[in-house]
Amino acid sequence: MGFFKIITKKSFWKIIAYGIALYVIVFIIVLLGLKIYTKHGRSFPVPDFKGLLPKSAIDVADARNLIIEVVDSTFIPYLPKGSIIEQYPKAGVNVKANRTVFLTINAFNQAKVKMPNVVGVSYRQGKVILERRGLKVGKLVYKYDFAKNNILGQKINGANIEPGTMVEKGKHIDLILGNGLSLSKTKIPNLIKYSYTRAVSEIHDAYFNVGNVIFDSSVKSYKDTMNALVWKQKPIYSDDNKAIMGSKLDVWLTLDENRFIEQEDE
Repeated sequence: MGFFKIITKKSFWKIIAYGIALYVIVFIIVLLGLKIYTKHGRSFPVPDFKGLLPKSAIDVADARNLIIEVVDSTFIPYLPKGSIIEQYPKAGVNVKANRTVFLTINAFNQAKVKMPNVVGVSYRQGKVILERRGLKVGKLVYKYDFAKNNILGQKINGANIEPGTMVEKGKHIDLILGNGLSLSKTKIPNLIKYSYTRAVSEIHDAYFNVGNVIFDSSVKSYKDTMNALVWKQKPIYSDDNKAIMGSKLDVWLTLDENRFIEQEDE
């Protein structure tokens, strides 16, 4: 009976109403707070950081309430040191404020390795040794010698480089090779639709040097150069076309597929 008297009083229902109203108010405040904290429904595209130096990248990130973090580096000699070469998320992806953008920068200094001794071995063996150290084959210079395609000397910028000397990774090592006491000719490789990196490797493996490298207007960035393909070469490839070892091969590269159609139609 006492409980029935309580629930019939106006004061009891006032307390219930106040409690419900307080609950609704707290719920609304929390909901609005979450929307403000998470900036619900408010996102914006990530700016393009590629090509920027660290100070400029920080200014751009601060202006958009973003956080940037360098997570990796690589060394590309013909790009500015410290410049940003990759980012995640990519430019244009919608994110909210306080999102972290992870960056890869061009290293300020290239790592160094000990120069191996490739004198006295065959060209193919020497190339493998160099590549395992992170070095690259430069010019192939043929010298009158009976040891055909054996390495007689190793140089950088025209100067002999002694084994054990510390050199930058990615450095091009010029090799002096024997010509077998003759101006030997070798078959010209077919480089069409090869990437720049593969084309260079094929040219060297055929005992030629890289001549002119021409990228057309479709190639606009470093990434484009890595994706571009050879659409033209000189001398041209044919089953019986040969040239003297150490000669230069010129290549033209593109991202435009129409180039290959034009070549086929000629």
